[in-house]
Amino acid sequence: MRLVNRNALPVKIDVIPYASAIRTERISGRNAVVIDVLRAGSVMVTAMSNGARAFLPVVSVEEAVQVAEKMEGNFLLAGERDTKLIPGFHLGNSPLEYTADRVKGKTIILTTSNGTRALNALREASRVFIGTFLNSNALVDKLLALDDVVLVCSGTNDDYSMDDGMFAAQVIHRIVQQKKAHLSDLAQSLLQAYESKNGNLKELLQGCYHLNLLVRNGFEKDVEYCLQTDKLSLVPELIEGSICVPGYETTLKT
Repeated sequence: MRLVNRNALPVKIDVIPYASAIRTERISGRNAVVIDVLRAGSVMVTAMSNGARAFLPVVSVEEAVQVAEKMEGNFLLAGERDTKLIPGFHLGNSPLEYTADRVKGKTIILTTSNGTRALNALREASRVFIGTFLNSNALVDKLLALDDVVLVCSGTNDDYSMDDGMFAAQVIHRIVQQKKAHLSDLAQSLLQAYESKNGNLKELLQGCYHLNLLVRNGFEKDVEYCLQTDKLSLVPELIEGSICVPGYETTLKT
């Protein structure tokens, strides 16, 4: 049975199914969550937990190189195309690469096929959070204080991706257990699908195209890592074009 706080103002929850479906009128002035669990979002949450200073998300490989040419200090070029490391870049899109010894204190210029496109389309949003299974509970804690949320699935190749959709569903499920909510049609549909399998991700995602593509390309360990729930407790935000964690400096002081 859901424990709903009847005294709290209800939260409006919408879902955008993939990056190219983002429209200014749907996100302007609203609180957005960018979802790219396999794998860019998980990369950012992991790297910042390991002491990375910030991420600069850019759309193209060319833009990433141009930004790097103007950078001073400690930075890394990172990203993927077709799931693989971009030639000449320091890191790919595997969160397992972003260990403390590689990223601590570094600013990371990141370009990916879907996630960084979504981030760059959300400049008109009021706040933009990074949400993954890894930091799900910490994210929900922040969203419970808000009254208007749009969950933005990055998707795969301009189409809906089940991995992002089921994370959106998990977030919705956790919110409605604690607070009254007004859900869009897509939000309701995702919630019903999630609850039909009692949130069992193995069952829900067994036919997921993007997940299975990563496995076929040798990234099974990435998938296993990214589908862990509540492993990390920070929530990065997009602030003036940079992904950072306001007030989070623990690993940067040592």
